[in-house]
Amino acid sequence: MKTHPDHSQSLDLHQPLPPDMVAGLTCWPLRYRRYPVFSWRWWKGRMLTSLGFIFAYAGIGVIGTLAAGEAAPKVAITWGYFIAGGLLMVNLGPALATWLRTLSAPASPRGWAMVAVAMLGFGIAFGADAWASSGIRDSLGKKRVPESERRVSDLDEARLKLSGLWALFLYFALGGGLATLAYFSELRRLRARAALLRQLGSDMRLSVLQAQLEPHFLFNTLAAIRPLLREDAPLAEAALDALVDHLRAVLPRTNDGPEGIESTLGLQLDVCESYLKLMKLRMGERLSVSIEAPELLRCHPFPPLMLVSLVENAIKHGLEPKPGDATLRITASASDDKLSVIVEDDGVGLSGGLSSGVGLANIREQLLLRFGNGATLEVAGRKPGGTVAAINVPFQPSQS
Repeated sequence: MKTHPDHSQSLDLHQPLPPDMVAGLTCWPLRYRRYPVFSWRWWKGRMLTSLGFIFAYAGIGVIGTLAAGEAAPKVAITWGYFIAGGLLMVNLGPALATWLRTLSAPASPRGWAMVAVAMLGFGIAFGADAWASSGIRDSLGKKRVPESERRVSDLDEARLKLSGLWALFLYFALGGGLATLAYFSELRRLRARAALLRQLGSDMRLSVLQAQLEPHFLFNTLAAIRPLLREDAPLAEAALDALVDHLRAVLPRTNDGPEGIESTLGLQLDVCESYLKLMKLRMGERLSVSIEAPELLRCHPFPPLMLVSLVENAIKHGLEPKPGDATLRITASASDDKLSVIVEDDGVGLSGGLSSGVGLANIREQLLLRFGNGATLEVAGRKPGGTVAAINVPFQPSQS
């Protein structure tokens, strides 16, 4: 059965949880806890784990009862009830909760709905246990003693109450109650993660905006335009247009709207292109720029303002300090599951200070928060000189 993203919390139920959101043990046989609670991959893993434990316990029981001299048909019926009842107790309630969460609704289930399903899971666990116990008694030829005929001591009554409380807890836990608590805990971690991501995104947008619009950037650009007003009016007009285009491209991306956090590769390439037009004005004909990106990739989601950060670093630390001709190339390509965007220059190389600037650590942290281990930032030297920086993010061809 196909699952759907949890749109209200931006959590893809197809994929494992980001590493910073995983809580508790995830070693075998608890590997399913790496997936969102009440996703189908989570439920399948939980079911297989419970299946293993139930069959292992039943196998030991079958051997013991056969060794005690019980008839094979009676043993098969008895432990068949045990296995069927155990599987229903553990898996049916969580299956209903998983179905509810993975419906193609525009929002995740409300809290009361998940609580209601947890209560239903409790009832299912109770009913499954009662059904299996009744079947086991019948197979063993035992009759249930009516309450009016029971004779128990005060100590036995206390033990019965204690065992009853323990049974209620088991019904709650096995029927999906503990998983429901884990579901709400996961949502809290997701909201905290989203808040941190927004804060980091805001910090990055402010730092990029400051780096690009700081006084010396504007002053140098305007100073380069000033002599052109006398010497080459059309070129001066084109330079002013380039500055306006860049401001128009950058400023809307600093908002938290659809063009901010949820940006595309095309929008980010437009920001880089407008920035590089201004750099060509400052550096003149010695700067050569190439941007290569298939049109189908331009509509693919891509993190905001990371790419222009790499471009700004390449210009500032690699190409401007280099005498003579300078080349910067941006290329985008996609494989089966990765979208790779490479910023390559033939400047002075890593010794020029690329690791400072806008902050590669910030980019790496945002990639980790957005994609977990599914995205990387790679920076390396280039022979005979220069630097190559690549951002690799998950790629889904259906989005292009």
